[in-house]
Amino acid sequence: MKSKVSFSANSIKIQTPITFLFSFSLLGVLLGGFGIFKLGEIYPLDHILFGSGMIILFFGLFKLMNSKYYKIHVNEDPGYLSLVESTGWGISPNKIPYKYFTEIVVQHIVNREKFESGVLLKNRMGALLRIAKFDDQKQALDFAGKFEKTIGFPVKFNAEIPYDMIDNKHPYNPYSIHLPDKSSIEIKETRESRDIAWQIRYHPLQIGFMFAIYYGLYHIISFAFIPAAKLNIPVQIIIYTLLGVILSFLVTAVVLNYFGTHNVIIKKETIAFFNQVFGIKFNLMEMKKSDISLIRSSIDFSNEDMIIVSRKGIEGINNYKKKFSSRGKDKEETAEVDARRLLKEEIMKLNESNLKLAEKLFVEQFILKNL
Repeated sequence: MKSKVSFSANSIKIQTPITFLFSFSLLGVLLGGFGIFKLGEIYPLDHILFGSGMIILFFGLFKLMNSKYYKIHVNEDPGYLSLVESTGWGISPNKIPYKYFTEIVVQHIVNREKFESGVLLKNRMGALLRIAKFDDQKQALDFAGKFEKTIGFPVKFNAEIPYDMIDNKHPYNPYSIHLPDKSSIEIKETRESRDIAWQIRYHPLQIGFMFAIYYGLYHIISFAFIPAAKLNIPVQIIIYTLLGVILSFLVTAVVLNYFGTHNVIIKKETIAFFNQVFGIKFNLMEMKKSDISLIRSSIDFSNEDMIIVSRKGIEGINNYKKKFSSRGKDKEETAEVDARRLLKEEIMKLNESNLKLAEKLFVEQFILKNL
């Protein structure tokens, strides 16, 4: 879900839009409540309403528990940008030295559906922190202008993503970051490598919400669809088998939540990222340090992944934009194939979606100081 961004005196607020989520959850309560009230009177609609209400209610509550609020304060503490993170479970202050960043950057963001413009803060080594994204370039530039007045950094517009944004020769000066209590981040350093690992943890209530959503689907099928359609036994077996497959995916997601880790291994010449469960590695991707052209973190809630992109990846993204913009059908199909290859081979995506802000900044700093 896209962030809602606003300005006030010497500060910028970034928050999850929650009005829709509240309304969505309330709709689930009304539908489910009406289904219970009319239970047995309007069959099978009563069971459909109850099951749909459960799905809508608990999906809304799941998203509400993921809601966050960031506020960037300027001049509150001289020499620092103060970033406050607020979630349903507490408030965490963070500080970044003002001189850590050098400018505001506006450049395009690529996905396979449409082009969007991002507003980012660039640090002295060339790494980016995405603040917000917009469907329209003019909106992004207008926002960047307001951001410039608030934070004081100059704005730079990149028509294409630069190939030499990361300066590996620039000395990286880390600043102090205090990890939250019970952080899942673990560091291991040896003569051959520097390793960091973390978990993407959901709250136990969110796990419960996932199973409640599943039960809503199960209830509609078992108490409304199958009896009303008078399906024969072989068809019922197929349907319940599919429900079992969905349940197995859900259980797998829970196991990954508690036992899976995301890992970055930095060696003398390379950086590698992979997921690991019970000692088994998945989705391994490795890149030469000398090939890294862009590193971008994000506090925009629509996509909180950190990405590391090679020079070939940047060249491909810029070419993808040119092909897509030409609007020729053949060129669009070719660009689509190229985009899939880029995502798989040249863009390393580090999932940080459920990490605290301090943990995101810590992971970024660990990588930058070990390049």
